[in-house]
Amino acid sequence: MKKVRIAFDKEEVFNFTSTAIVIDLFRFSCTIACLIKSGKKDIKVFKSKEEAILFYRNNPESEFFSEINIEDIEKFDNSPFQALNESHPLKPAIVVTNSGSRAVMACSRAKEILIAGFHNLPQLLSYLSQREDDILIVPACIFYNRNHVEDFIAAEAFHKSIIENSVDREIIFDIHKTGRILELMNFKPQTAKKDLEIIMNMGNLEVLPSALLSGISARVFNVIGDGK
Repeated sequence: MKKVRIAFDKEEVFNFTSTAIVIDLFRFSCTIACLIKSGKKDIKVFKSKEEAILFYRNNPESEFFSEINIEDIEKFDNSPFQALNESHPLKPAIVVTNSGSRAVMACSRAKEILIAGFHNLPQLLSYLSQREDDILIVPACIFYNRNHVEDFIAAEAFHKSIIENSVDREIIFDIHKTGRILELMNFKPQTAKKDLEIIMNMGNLEVLPSALLSGISARVFNVIGDGK
């Protein structure tokens, strides 16, 4: 029987060798899914903004996605709504964020890296039901700010859902109790409401991103459905 556990420190992630599930609820996980849903086939995730910027300088036809303040770069926010509705499906995407992209790149020894949130939790369960690999759920906030407790709440929900092979849709309301939604609304008033409508809509995106590390970046692709 497969073992399922939650990572609470970075070393657990660095040393894990089976299936890792990265959860960055606000907003990287959903942004990546929306980029795939928009039709993009070339999506690269970077650990640091310096590496991402250098790659962008050499590939200026790409679209840049990040919440990090970067001067002299025309970019989109780390926004699911913008990724889904305002980007060009044929242009490559470069993604670098404070926590999610760093969490992905930290899974350097993992056999498989999946990127998930409430938006594709049912799809994730269906995918995992066919596998017996051990699972490490990675709350991305451990790589940036542990006060972003929505990642831990989501990780607990994922752990329960995978063990029981069922989705507890009520868990979403636990996020509302934390005050983190209001923080996001204040931090990103331009897109937060539209982003949250996608992020908090259980199972609304029929995609499941997987990341394959190669050097300083990871290539992201879809592993379910017609678009894989």
